[in-house]
Formats: sequence, C-alpha cells, structure tokens
Amino acid sequence: MAHSLQLSSGSASTPTIVDVRVPQDSESISTAIASLRTEIVNGLLKPGHQRTLPTLLLYDERGLRLYDELTTRVKEYYLFPAEEQILKDHGNEIVQVMTRGVDQHSPTQDANPTIVELGAGSLRKTSHILLALARSHQPSSPPLRYYALDLERRELLRTLDQLNESIGEDIRGKVEASGMWGTYDGGIAFIKNGGLTHEPNEDCPKDSSTALNYRRASYRHIPESVTPRGLASTPILETPTGVRAQSPISRSSSPSTFPGTGISSSERELTGTMPSSPPLSPNLLPAEDENPPDHPPLHLLFLGSSIGNFNRNDAVEFLSGLPLRPGSGDTLLLGLDHRNEASVIERAYNDSAGVTRAFMLNGLRGAERILNGLPEEGNQDVDYGDLIKKDGWEYVGRWNEKEGRHEGYYRSVRKQDIVIPADSDRPHEPIRNVPFDEGELINVEYSYKYSDHEAYSLFEASKLRAVYRWKDATERYSLWLLERPSFLFPLLPSLPSTPSISRASFTSVPTLAEWSELWTLWDTITMGMIPPNMLHQKPIDLRHKCLFYLGHIPAFLDIQLGKVLKGEEGEPEKAGGAVEPLRFRTIFERGIDPHVDDPTQCHPHSEVPQADEDWPALQEIVAYRDRVRSRLVHVYEEFGTSEEGRPGVRLFDRTIGRALWMVWEHEAFHAETLLYMLIQRAGVEDGTIPPKGFIRPSWEALAALKEWVTPLASTVETVTLEPSTISVGHDDLEDEDKLSSEPQNSHEYGWDNESPRRTANVGRVRIENRPISNGEYHDFWRKLDGEKALPASWVLTENGDVQVRTLYGPVPLSVAQNWPFIGAYDELFEFAKSKGGRLPNEAELLLYRDLYEGSEETNVGFKHWHPIPPQLPGSDKRGHNGGVWEWTSSIMDTYEGFKSSWIYPGYSSDFFDGLHHVVLGGSYATAPRLSQRRSLRNFYQHNYPYAWIGGRVAYD
Repeated sequence: MAHSLQLSSGSASTPTIVDVRVPQDSESISTAIASLRTEIVNGLLKPGHQRTLPTLLLYDERGLRLYDELTTRVKEYYLFPAEEQILKDHGNEIVQVMTRGVDQHSPTQDANPTIVELGAGSLRKTSHILLALARSHQPSSPPLRYYALDLERRELLRTLDQLNESIGEDIRGKVEASGMWGTYDGGIAFIKNGGLTHEPNEDCPKDSSTALNYRRASYRHIPESVTPRGLASTPILETPTGVRAQSPISRSSSPSTFPGTGISSSERELTGTMPSSPPLSPNLLPAEDENPPDHPPLHLLFLGSSIGNFNRNDAVEFLSGLPLRPGSGDTLLLGLDHRNEASVIERAYNDSAGVTRAFMLNGLRGAERILNGLPEEGNQDVDYGDLIKKDGWEYVGRWNEKEGRHEGYYRSVRKQDIVIPADSDRPHEPIRNVPFDEGELINVEYSYKYSDHEAYSLFEASKLRAVYRWKDATERYSLWLLERPSFLFPLLPSLPSTPSISRASFTSVPTLAEWSELWTLWDTITMGMIPPNMLHQKPIDLRHKCLFYLGHIPAFLDIQLGKVLKGEEGEPEKAGGAVEPLRFRTIFERGIDPHVDDPTQCHPHSEVPQADEDWPALQEIVAYRDRVRSRLVHVYEEFGTSEEGRPGVRLFDRTIGRALWMVWEHEAFHAETLLYMLIQRAGVEDGTIPPKGFIRPSWEALAALKEWVTPLASTVETVTLEPSTISVGHDDLEDEDKLSSEPQNSHEYGWDNESPRRTANVGRVRIENRPISNGEYHDFWRKLDGEKALPASWVLTENGDVQVRTLYGPVPLSVAQNWPFIGAYDELFEFAKSKGGRLPNEAELLLYRDLYEGSEETNVGFKHWHPIPPQLPGSDKRGHNGGVWEWTSSIMDTYEGFKSSWIYPGYSSDFFDGLHHVVLGGSYATAPRLSQRRSLRNFYQHNYPYAWIGGRVAYD
C-alpha cells in the first residue's frame, strides 16, 4: 500500500498521480486538445461582436500559478479568504456533518470515505479539511483517501509536494493524498466506471503519460424493467470479458435490505418472498443514469465558486451528472459566491495590482499555443507566435446585474485580425483571418453569483438537498453541504423564476415520475421505519394500527380507479379489473377520525379485524400493493395521451384525471398522517426507526447556528393587513368532468371544500410575522405550573426537562426553542389570548400568506425531516414558518356553492360538525403539490394535538 503522499515504491519525492484523461486517439494531438482547438475556432468564427473563447484557456499550468497568486496576494479577491476562513473555523464541524451518513447502523458508515476535490488548485484551503479529516480518523482504521483533480500534471506534483511539506506529518497514516490528472469529465467518468474501488497504486501506472488502464465495468438496467428510484431494480454487471452477472447490490439498498422494499433481512419471516415493484414503460419514465459501482461513501469538494463559471442551465446539468448515489450518504461541499454589491464584485475581478489582468490575458497566450499545436512550456511566459498580437488586446470586466454575473472580455484596442492556421491534422485547410473592429469584445469568462433564491433553485433543479450551510464572517460567501436524497419533491417557484434556470410547473395529473418519488417515500416510511413489533400497535389511540395504512393506500387507489373505469353492465372494470383479493377493499377502504372527547362517535368507516391474527399478513399486503401499482401504470399506458415536447407527461380526460390526481394526493396526505403517528414512538426502545436515505441531522452543529441558538426577542414584530376583499378557493366543479372528454393539462383539481371560487372580506388586523415558538410556549406553559397538560409534541425527561419530539427521537429544548410550536388549536388559542390576541381567521391568514410567505427555503416536501426556525419576511424577500400547518379560527363548514364530491362522498361533509377548524399551508412532510396550491384547505378537531400544526397571533 502507498504511504501517505508517496508512491508505493518508497519514493519520497513524487506523489501518486492517477491519469484520468480521455484516451488519446490521434498521433499528433489529444482528443481534449483537439476539442479545445475546435471550440476556439468556432468561437472566433461567430458573427462580429458575438465572439467567444473557452474559459478553460485560463487554466493551463502558467494560468494556475497566476490564479494561485491571485487568490493568495490580491486583497480585493474576497472569495478565497472568505472560503478559507470558513474551512479554518468550521473544518471539524464540516467533516462531522459530512460523514454522518444516512443510517448509523449501515455497514457503509464504518467504511472509510473517499474525498475527491474537483479543480483542486493550490490545496492551501483544502489543508484545513484534510487536517480535520485526520483528527476524525480512527486509529484502528486504514487511511482515508483524498484525490486532488486538476488539469495540469506538473501543477498537481507541485501542490501535492507543498501539501506534504506543510501538513504531511500531521496527516500521515490518516489521510492518503493523491492526484487525479484530467478534466472534470475525466474524473467523473473515472469514479462512475469504478476507479475508486481500487487502491491508487493497484494494477495501474503512476504518474503515467498514458490513460489509466484500470479494469472497468459498466452497469445497465435490465431493458424490460425501468423502475422508480428506490424500488426494485437489479442492474447487470458487464465485465470486460463479456460475462454477465447480477450485481450484488442495487443503487438504493444496502446488503442488509431487500432492494426496493427497505425490509431488513431480519424481517424476512414477515415478508416471505421479496416483493417486486411494477416495471414502468420506458416511454413513460426514462431510465436513470448508469448505476455507479458500490464503494465507500464519496465526498466531493467543489470549492472556489467554480460552479459560477457555468451558465445556470449548464450548472444544473453538471451538478445533476455528479456521481452522488441517491440516499447513500455521498455529499458535495459546494462553494457559492453571493450576489454582493456591484462595486465589491468589480474590484474582485480587476484588482489594483493587475494580477487579475495578467491571469486573464494569459488565456490569449494559451489560445495561440493551441492554434499552433504546440505543447506547453511550463510556468514560462513563452511567445508561441504572432497569430494574436499581444499589444492589440486588453482585459475588461463588468458586472451584469440582470443576469447576476461578472463578465470577462478581451477588447481589441485597434482594428486588427486574428490568424487561424490550418490544423496540423488537416494541412489542406486554408489559413483564415478573422477581422476585429476597434473596441470589439471577445468573451472569455462568466462568473455567476447566487442569491439564496437562485441557490435553492439550482439545487432543486439538480436533484440535490441542502443539508447544511456555512457563511463567512462578512456573509458574502457560503459553503453548502449537499446530498442526493432517496426522493425529492420540487417546489414551484413562488417568486419570478431565476434567469436561465428552467423550472417546470405542476401538471394537472401527477406524472409517473412523481409517482416514483411518492412510492419511494411511502416505502421508506412503511417498510423502513416501522419495526415488525409495531405493525399491530396504535401509536395514537384515535387512529388505526400501523398495518391498516399499508393496506389502506392501495385499496383506496384501486377503489377510486374502479369508480371511473367501470365496464359495461356485467363486465369487469377496465385496466385489468379490480385487484384481488377483493376483501381488502372492505377491510381497508376508509380510516377513522373519531371525536377526541368521545371516541365512540365516528363517521362511517371500514370494519377491521379485532384480533391481530385475523389481519392479513404483511407479505400479502405488500404483494397487493404492488399489483395495484401495476394497475395504475396500466392506466397511464392505456388511457394517457402524450403531450408533445414534454416527455413523461400524460393527458387524461377530467374524469380519469381527477381520480389519478386524488389518489396521489390521498397517499401524500397519509404519508404525513402515518409519520405524525410514528413520531410518538420515536426514540424509545423497539420504537420508530429513523428515516433512511437522508443524511442524519447533526443537532450539535445546527444548534450552533445563530438563528437556532439565539433566543427570540420577547416582542414580536407584526405586519398590518389593511381592509381588503380577497378570493378564496378555485373553480373545480366535478359535475363538469363528464362534459370534458378531451385530454387536457390545464385544469387545476382540488378537494370538494376548495370549490367554487368565492370572496371574503378582511378587516384591518395586525398579525405577528413569526409563528408561536417552542420557547415562547414553554415560558407560557411553565407559568401555568401544571394547569395545562404536556403538549403531545413534547416529552419530559426524568429530571423534568422538556424535550421536543422528532422522528430521530426527542431533542433538547435548547435545539428546538426557535422551532414553531406544534399543538392543538385550544393550546394555541389560550397562548394567543394570554397576549391579548387571537388566532387569525381563514381569510386573514390566507392574505398574510399571499403577501409574506413563499420563500425558496420553505420547509415542506422533506427538505428536512423536522421543523426549523422560521425565516422572517423582509422588504426584498418572503419568509416561511419553519415547516408547520397553521390553525385558523374558522370552523370547517358548508358554504354557498359547496357540493360534496361524488367520487369521494363525505370527504368534507362528514366533518361539518362544529369541531373541526380549517388549517392552511403545509408541514415539513407535506408534498409541495399540496402545500403550494393556494386553494388547499385541511381540517382538524380543535383539541386534536398530534397533527403538525402551529399558529400565529393576530390582534384586532
């Protein structure tokens, strides 16, 4: 095995360099150089005043040295010191959060991670991470592996040597640092093709001028089985000899679980045979990228705000293509520069010492070298010819406020030509002269900056979740820790879309891709969080046992499909007919919501078995679930019409479309219901298992954030709503469904209590701009000295301290003091009354949400599996409430124009009992398709304490 920073041969002078360049296919010029030359020529041959040169020209060996000087000497260039300060001050914390993993019991959590830095540069900043990794290293474990990926071999040798000189003794035996020589694409391909499964000195040349000849294997899905992420998918391993074998592990399951189910091997007796999820037709749900090989946790570093050199859509494409395995604990530490003051940015890119100017003009030197087909002469200012006149160009930079980017150009100081010689591979090509006017510009670099809104848009479009964020002392720069979770529910942009980032709107009917995400969520909860001993338990007495919900969701789906796919008299239902066993429709049709004060009073519901042994077995229910899912896929294939230009989108007539929309939202609602039941058993022996597929929160690190740890001011700011008339609900009459038989994608469906659109008057009212917090309610509760029962969202420790429930177990109040308090309407009403206020009515809260809520950071859709401190609205930004529904004082009741649903009669009308209040918004476990529909109205009994609902105080 290689020693730290050295070759296994024992050489103390030459670090290990892994060559990941694209293989050469030309005798005279490499593929990469040929491609770069083509890009140079194409950019110069664009129409006048639209010409470009590739940014890559800036980063040859000499350019990297100049950039090193720029980042270490130029005080105006704030990005480097800001990032270095974060890494120096928070290195231990970053490593601790980064390496937490998704499951503390997973075998991969004990494996040493591999760290790969994309575009490593000088490694001065990186040394802080490596030192933190060394401090976290367990003495009995093998060294962690770090790879610095960069373009220039000699520069890698130099920087790795310097790293060895500066911290080699501190990390020896704990972190092995090696180089990767190549482009981003080469490094990413190396990882995807299994390069990290080998030791850096195993079966490969070191520091070789030829491409690394590792044994490579490629994965592909079975063609007939394109399955949702997180569901059953067995890849095929193709070895170089052509022998095929099943891969021992699928993308989203550990060796201790059955792929696609989340059921551990210890539960095999309950499940019998391994369930398989329904295959989706490839024309409905595109296959994902090739499965990366199984290797220890991977942590990518992409620092220096280098992502800013990509335009916004290319940044999405690049981040989407990174080899981060969904739900695995792999992470990306990403540096992002903020949209700072224009003057600050302009000075950073045009410093008084002229270092930036020299760095940028070096790109012209590189362009000429490549046009002439010459090799680089190291860190020397060599004259490569006279194709581009050195005295004919100057560097200019400018800030583009609209696009949010700094732009770097070469400006022609006179009328002149650039000469493009014939390619040495194509000597027959003519020499071309490209004329330039005086003052004409050639663009060479864009450096995009990111507001918070733009950053979250970027992450979401790239299927990444923000786990943690660190800012520098000036708050000009951020390091973001990101992961690719098991599933992701995107938000609709509440603000105008970010320039150049494409974000799709919700379709009328959920796509099969959305079903894939929902099924992954549902299986994460039902097959991964409920231990076998809890299946027949009731975490909440006012609800059914856990096992009921596993059968209820597929039964409800099958029943609703049956209603809209009835055959002719005596004929079976369409789309394969009702799914067997039909008795499941009777057992699992409808759940319960009894009166809290008198549970014997309840709406019509299913009659369920009384004895545990009389219930269907888990494996029967899971097999039934999969058959119902297959039927739903059949409906999309048989009755859906494709929409041109929108792959995966299917159009339906309104009758079938409503059923498909309803069963999706019903399942999403019940995922939240089941979770607020399970939280009552989280953190106890043999209780709820924490969610997998997401990096576990580090409460210690989160509690160090000022918005978490700083007690809220005793005086809460309010906003004043002036008298106004607002619209409530939308127009969605089920009676009109049968009149619209044409496939469509423009209708907004809703539950029966949302229609028709109507108006409501709002008087002048003040409303607090943040919800009632745990800390505030705790102070109120303590003063009552036992008069009020302990809220259901809290627990008491043996010494009488309050802790707040989470799905990971209770956390100290000091961690959750600024989270929104979760409680019954009655509890929040009493708190508001103690302050001389009340809870807002539905129209008041709706108007407040219209004006002040809707931040990109809104905590819905499992961005977090717990509440977070709210974000207060400001003059230039919207806020969010931390991740809870909100109570209103409005009673759930009928109104003019209300019509009960024919497809789901009693959904609302069964609860027009004077006990249920309207709640608005959504919690951290609410899918954005629900929470972002303005007309959505949920409802709960005033004394029901378990749902994730908070509230804010209003004053007349």
